[in-house]
Amino acid sequence: MQVNIFDRYNKPTKKLIHSLTTAGNERKNLFVHYDGELPKESLNPFTYFTGVDDDLEDHNGLFFNQIKVPEFYAIRHIDGGSANIEYFKNVVGKIHYRAEGYRLVDTVDWYSAENHQSVVKKDRYNLAGQHYATTYFSSKGAYQTDYYNVTGKLIIREDLVHRSLRLYNQKTVYHFDNLTQFFVYFLKMAKIKVSDIYINSLSFPLFISRKLEIGQATTLFWQEALGQEVPGNMMHELEDPKTLKQIIFMSESQLDQVEQQYPKTSVALNYLSPIGEFTRANRFRMRGFILTNSDNIHGLRDVLMTLPELKITVAAYTNMSTKLLHMAEEFNNLTLVPSINEETLNQELEQSDIYLDINYGVKVDHILDRAYQQHMIIFSYKEVTQKDTNTLIFDDTRDLCNNLSYILTDRTNWQRLLTKMVEKDGHLSTILDYQSVLDL
Repeated sequence: MQVNIFDRYNKPTKKLIHSLTTAGNERKNLFVHYDGELPKESLNPFTYFTGVDDDLEDHNGLFFNQIKVPEFYAIRHIDGGSANIEYFKNVVGKIHYRAEGYRLVDTVDWYSAENHQSVVKKDRYNLAGQHYATTYFSSKGAYQTDYYNVTGKLIIREDLVHRSLRLYNQKTVYHFDNLTQFFVYFLKMAKIKVSDIYINSLSFPLFISRKLEIGQATTLFWQEALGQEVPGNMMHELEDPKTLKQIIFMSESQLDQVEQQYPKTSVALNYLSPIGEFTRANRFRMRGFILTNSDNIHGLRDVLMTLPELKITVAAYTNMSTKLLHMAEEFNNLTLVPSINEETLNQELEQSDIYLDINYGVKVDHILDRAYQQHMIIFSYKEVTQKDTNTLIFDDTRDLCNNLSYILTDRTNWQRLLTKMVEKDGHLSTILDYQSVLDL
């Protein structure tokens, strides 16, 4: 079977899966770790053995005030990313929200009775709101994670110090020295016979590929940063390949670097950019959009004053502060949308072609990814920008306003900066490029 083996279902992995699907290359997705969310029809050893399923048609997640707490405990929302659990004004725990959705629970930290800054355990909840695991901490850090089935019964215990695992299956306890052994056992139980593998990590996915002993049948998609020297595991494969048949870089400069450093390697080296990311074309409309959980929006007043022709909408899932309400009274080119719902948010994103990532704090609901998918041109500052995003980053408000003026006065300038943003890592690949490089 041709499969993808990924470490985690994170942003780079989601991009890669989407690109492969767009190119018509659909494989079984297998994940080493479980963080509460998986794509449909994928497999993971932790959910396979526990039976926990985050892919429930009617799931809405667990809202922050639905966490069960003892009598006399209170839950108080404090900011865009978390809420406190309090007992007579003492903070005894903290609820961390998921990146997607509105105030949905991701994890809950519980503090030591002696030290309210010291976490003793972390409860983990999946996208369906199920409590699927708990991680325990000592003064030296995390030492154990327990995984439960849907009734709360312990099924898997992971020793985070020695990296071993125990599987409690009916009346039998299975011991595994490491996660690689555990994953290979899962493949056996799930009756998955692997013949060809795509990976995007030099960690467990590579270790598993080696353990399966299927020869050079693995393609590595490299989506991480690259220093002056390549990582050790990559270097060994480039010099004496045992597992990798190809490395595909998502950055042209990284490809050039490795080709220069290893000109004689027999591992095929190629470049592919993400594809299929845009749902529409940019229409060059003078409409900007901001989604925020904070009224601390750096330079908003300056942008409104400098560029009166730019219509800006500021939206929030909550009510607006008096600071923003007064600003809306002062500027005709500012519109506020408090308590925005999903339908209205989608409409606002569709109607705007500029996204201003200038607010401090949490980037709500994957908004930068959603703006990028709408092919919006995204402006940001160094001090507020989020890592690993396709944005145009400026030093200060004057620099940002100058570049906004630059694109608003000339559509050619707009297209030039938009292309610069989109192609920051290299030219855009096509479906034909994927089919050629991957022999589809």
